[in-house]
Amino acid sequence: MFGFFFKKNLCDVWDNLFYVVVCNFFSLIALFVSYLIFMFAYSSPFSGEIRATLIFASVIIDSILICSVGFAAGKNAAKIANFDAPRYSEFFKEFLISFKTGALFGLFTGALICVAAVTLPFYFKMWKSSGSYVWFIFMILIFWFLVTTFFALQWFLPVRSLMNNGFRKCLKKSYIIFFDNIGFTFALSFVNFLNFLLTIFTFGLYPGMTGIVITNTNALRLLLYKYDWIEVNPGLSAKERKNVPWNDLLAKDRKLLGPRTLKGFFFPWKDNKA
Repeated sequence: MFGFFFKKNLCDVWDNLFYVVVCNFFSLIALFVSYLIFMFAYSSPFSGEIRATLIFASVIIDSILICSVGFAAGKNAAKIANFDAPRYSEFFKEFLISFKTGALFGLFTGALICVAAVTLPFYFKMWKSSGSYVWFIFMILIFWFLVTTFFALQWFLPVRSLMNNGFRKCLKKSYIIFFDNIGFTFALSFVNFLNFLLTIFTFGLYPGMTGIVITNTNALRLLLYKYDWIEVNPGLSAKERKNVPWNDLLAKDRKLLGPRTLKGFFFPWKDNKA
């Protein structure tokens, strides 16, 4: 299943190269504005708690701004994952439609960053100074909560785009999908790590935030075949649930994607002609 996901996602992001680059241009604008907001707070003449409050507020505002732009690409990512063509009008329309959910997601992630920046150093300091393992346990619990949440949140936007759920249901389902598919979630994180490295190399233009949104949406769309299979086969044991017939479930998608040669990947018009 992972092999087909990797191939399909590679083709989807590449086949929509121009759309991905255009949308990432808006993502770069959001990142630049976020950088200015953060630097304004960081270089403020205030000190102590006021300066720290401004920095934390800028992190939350930046997170809301960046996530709102990312959520605008959600519906088109669902279209691409479903072998449909993206529409620029859909991207701009989603700015307003998805702003509330994107802002809530940004507020949530921004708060997590602030919690991590405050609690982890605090508990570590208390543990080193007092020698009590109570502080160490607190630090470990928060650390693993943050790590778990980081991996689970990869599913949030795809859940919203493919299932049209509200914020709470998206968050709940993100954790459920993570714990039910830990291995595949780690594999998805590895693909997104490669996406991140390529994004740095291309100065944020490809695959960028838009490509990562497409990647996550592709992953969930294929994963939902498993839950459809479980739904039509009730009463499966835990062992039977692990033996998912992926070859049968992905047969239609493999046919739609078709064979993609290396020449056809870079020069699809020549491959079609042949």
